[in-house]
Amino acid sequence: MEYSSWIFDWFSRRAPQIALAPEDNYFNAGAIDSFGVIELIEDMEQAFSVRFTEDDFQDRRFSSVAGLSDLLAGKGR
Repeated sequence: MEYSSWIFDWFSRRAPQIALAPEDNYFNAGAIDSFGVIELIEDMEQAFSVRFTEDDFQDRRFSSVAGLSDLLAGKGR
């Protein structure tokens, strides 16, 4: 499954009332809270067999579906 599809699916189950575009900041959109971030990270690490670093969390791309997909794609290399 494509990374962005997986992430959109995760958000649609978590916050079905919020329609996110690929470049939307999901924090600003209210689609996730601090506990949700932990769940998202854990779910992605498990689903894609990756590990995120502190640098990943500081990366501006981490706050949108498109950016997070890019981060995941970089880890899959």
